[in-house]
Amino acid sequence: MIWVMIMEKIKRNTIGVLILLVGLYVALIVYFCYAVLFYGNRWFSDSYNTRVKMDARQPQIIPGDILDRNGEKLAWTEKKTVRNPDTGKKEDYYTRVYYSKASSVAHVVGFHNSEYGRMGVEAFHIYYLMGYNNSLIERIYQKAFLPQERGNDVVLTVDRRLQEYVSGLIREKKKKGSVVLLNPKTGEILAMVSYPTFDPNNISKVEGDSLVNRTTQGLFPPGSIFKIITTAAAFDNIEDVQQIKFNCQGDVTIGGQTVRCYRGNAHGEVDIRQAFNVSCNTFFARLGVEIGWKKLLATGKRFGFNDDFLFDDIKVTPSSLPLNYRVDDLELAWSAIGQGKVLVTPLHMAMLAASIGNDGIMMEPKLVYQVIGRNKNVQKQLQPEVYKKAISHENASILKKMMETVVLEGTGRNAQSKKVRIAGKTGTAERGSVNSDNSNLAWFIGFAPAADPTLAIAVLIEDVGQGKTGGSEAAPLARKVIEKAVELGY
Repeated sequence: MIWVMIMEKIKRNTIGVLILLVGLYVALIVYFCYAVLFYGNRWFSDSYNTRVKMDARQPQIIPGDILDRNGEKLAWTEKKTVRNPDTGKKEDYYTRVYYSKASSVAHVVGFHNSEYGRMGVEAFHIYYLMGYNNSLIERIYQKAFLPQERGNDVVLTVDRRLQEYVSGLIREKKKKGSVVLLNPKTGEILAMVSYPTFDPNNISKVEGDSLVNRTTQGLFPPGSIFKIITTAAAFDNIEDVQQIKFNCQGDVTIGGQTVRCYRGNAHGEVDIRQAFNVSCNTFFARLGVEIGWKKLLATGKRFGFNDDFLFDDIKVTPSSLPLNYRVDDLELAWSAIGQGKVLVTPLHMAMLAASIGNDGIMMEPKLVYQVIGRNKNVQKQLQPEVYKKAISHENASILKKMMETVVLEGTGRNAQSKKVRIAGKTGTAERGSVNSDNSNLAWFIGFAPAADPTLAIAVLIEDVGQGKTGGSEAAPLARKVIEKAVELGY
């Protein structure tokens, strides 16, 4: 009897272990499929994947061209005959060539160099450029009848004219910075410029951090542009928030420390619209504490904070809103005004502005307009995709009006244009020591035309120095970029 009981117990335990092992095996398969589905293309296009690089001497595949949205060539492959220093014989040498003003699109296009590797579109869209997306019949045909296989051309959404114009504006500032301009209805990136830049035709002379694409890789404190998130959270979670008033005396004590408005300016009695217009820190710091970390974090997530940003066309560093139960009132107050540990990329901030202009709908950013095959057949065409519904249509409409007022009579007056009505929000964020002469970041994000936007923008100018603001430094540049885009028909 005892022996039977022991055997039954062993049988039950064996079955339990088998079920556990099968469950773990299934979980492993599911995770593997998930990883391949969402990360496979990124692994394939990684610059460390040497299997897909172009062999400079005897390439089996010639990469396709990269063009702007108007068909202007940005990158192509050329064959040159050079003397091999080791053998003394003349040999064919293949190299990627970039157009004469390629520094204006350098961070978008990137480079493909046999010695230095790949970055930008040259890396992320190598799958198309090398023709790995071609059908089996097309690949067999090319191997059988062509001396070398030919990759596909990638047509980008950016406009070379805008890239050159924006690049010139930032260069005049003689400051590090970035500008992103996109279509809020489709997510098409019309211009994306990071400065300092580099010449992809002479990659060996790159200096400092000029290879860093600030628009997609740089993380910066957003300052007062984050008040858009705090306002949206207040609309969703505080009843009659538009009737609440607070007497701003220039500073407020929270958690035993002082939070000040810019230069300690006292704004007097203000409601949320007036506070937004003059960018009152004390109002929004108190508002953030009243909203609470859970609700502020939930709103931030609806706008894409803490997301992995697994976009099809572009790789973007996640923006960080690190709020949790351990956050005290002081840290929450600083986060509500875009300081503390909040960090963002300029591209994400352009998406944020675009979502307000697009009635609360955030579109996925798109950088590839078309992929064109050897026979000029279109293999891929841009298809706009909704990324998130960030905010209700009603609250987006209120925020649109508030951002329009900021430009008409608030901190964004320097963005006013006679050619188009612009709405926006300024931000001035501190980075480093507050006593430093170069500790401020100047922001402007917005959209135009204000009533029915076709353009959304984010401008960041770094290290503008004490006394300089988003209104004085970033807003005028945003106006010029938008006016240029309107002139070009966008």
